[in-house]
Amino acid sequence: MRPEVWLGIVLLAGAALSITRLLVAHLRSAQGQRPALWRTLALAVLTAASALLLHRTLLPPTPAGSDTLVVLTANAGGLPVPAGPVVALPEADGVPAGATRMPDLATALRRHPDARALVVLGAGLLPRDRDAVGGRALAYHPAPLQPGLVDVEAPDAVAPGARFTVRGRVSGIEDAQVALFDPAGRIVDTGTVDADGRFGLTGTARGAGATLFDVALQDVAPGAWTRAHVPVVIDADGPMRILLLAGAPNPDVRALRRWAEDAGASLRWRAALGGGAMAGDAPALEATRLAEQDLVLLDARAWDGLGAAARTTLLAAVRDGLGLLVHAPEPPSNALRSWLGAAGLAITAGRVREWRADAGPDDPARLRAWSGPGSDDAPFDPQLAGEAPPALGYRPLTGGLPAAGPGAADMMRWQALGQGRIGVVTAADSWQLPLAGRADLHGELWSAWAAALARPAGAAVAGFRGEARVGERVALCDLAPGARVAAPDGRAILPVPDPAADGCAGLWPRAPGWHRVDGGDVLWVRGVDDAPGVQAAALQAATRRLAGAGAGAQMPPPPAIPAVVWFFAWLLVTALLWALHRMRRGRGGVVPTA
Repeated sequence: MRPEVWLGIVLLAGAALSITRLLVAHLRSAQGQRPALWRTLALAVLTAASALLLHRTLLPPTPAGSDTLVVLTANAGGLPVPAGPVVALPEADGVPAGATRMPDLATALRRHPDARALVVLGAGLLPRDRDAVGGRALAYHPAPLQPGLVDVEAPDAVAPGARFTVRGRVSGIEDAQVALFDPAGRIVDTGTVDADGRFGLTGTARGAGATLFDVALQDVAPGAWTRAHVPVVIDADGPMRILLLAGAPNPDVRALRRWAEDAGASLRWRAALGGGAMAGDAPALEATRLAEQDLVLLDARAWDGLGAAARTTLLAAVRDGLGLLVHAPEPPSNALRSWLGAAGLAITAGRVREWRADAGPDDPARLRAWSGPGSDDAPFDPQLAGEAPPALGYRPLTGGLPAAGPGAADMMRWQALGQGRIGVVTAADSWQLPLAGRADLHGELWSAWAAALARPAGAAVAGFRGEARVGERVALCDLAPGARVAAPDGRAILPVPDPAADGCAGLWPRAPGWHRVDGGDVLWVRGVDDAPGVQAAALQAATRRLAGAGAGAQMPPPPAIPAVVWFFAWLLVTALLWALHRMRRGRGGVVPTA
């Protein structure tokens, strides 16, 4: 219990005991010796008033305005400063007269213990000061952001050959033009922000590994606020192991083999030639062999040629984690639909529709950066810029779950089965895309479908919370015991475990660049001055969240009387009480003592 509460209890008990003695003495006195009633009542009132004023004297009410502490942060200059005590944190500039410099917010609150509410001005509270707010009410008056990039969302880890989208927001520039640059400095995509300043730009993942794209504003002066790095981690796990089974040689088999080669996958394939003859090097459909694969691509004709034992083995492998994608450009047979339904994927196929992929940029240089340089046998053709790709026929599917990524939402459907996934795709003649010079569009489709169904990697991946920046804490989760982080300068950093953070650890990077965690995971750390608009917007957002969390905090009522007035009032009342005790008038025969 707080000391002020104990003091109130003691004074209240003392006053109550004194008044009780006065009343008891008055009632027990003989009729001729009883004190006058007005004297007993006056002594009781003065006793209660003296106790109350003594409490106010020892614990004077907070002076007006001192229960609200004004906190100045960076860029607070130019903002109106409310009345009350003012403290300036180290990053504050243009500190007005009367403000007190403080090393951090916790120190400021120790110097102002009566502060029950905070008013923060400027850029916002750094992570160093947020925990000190506690349950206090907080009002935030942000400084205006400079025009430029204030938000950039890097994509999650993407598969080689897949497309990804970089999203962000621009502040203070209407109809701003933004561009995405690949690591070679070529423009991949451009766009215009919407009414809220938001944008989305699309790029293509190439070889596996960690790389940097850039987002920049066009037609403005170059600067830190107009350009930002975008870290893209292209899945660097071992190559996807794919087993391709076809009922007969066809253009799709050739196109899929080329796609797997370009995507860096490990492909085993087999196509029936008739009369029991086979082409390819695919292993037999046995449990041990299927356990070595991540995904099986199976066309409907190949499924018709499987025996009952092979089909049972295939479903058992899917339950153990294997991914299975059935390619059925023609309506699935009743037997295939029944087999899929027994596996939990009940589908129906509609009439043929057409779907056409986005042609991409109409500028040859940008299309080259978008689709890739091509190869020796299929070089990039600049005449493809602005040319619509071939339309693909497909049968819309109902049932199961729709696939994310390119293509119509009802072109592929899938369902989880045990630890694995099983899906059906009805796209017909997708081989026409690479034949027309758009192998990138063909690879985008099949890479997305394969990534949705393939067996997940067995190794745990360390999770990173928030954006990493030099000098700021980064939370790393799901780390292996004793895992270290290799900084770009070659130093090995041991993250500091946090027992209260559910297995996470803290890292304070000192150098910008790619940091590698034991196990192969990577983390991009921004420099202190890299993308300052992104940092400023994140700081404001974090402070606004604190203001929302403390919105319901109770504030004490504003006081009205200075402390010295309470002291002289107590002195006057106590003197009157002393004088009345010694006054003979109305005393009667017995003078009770309080």
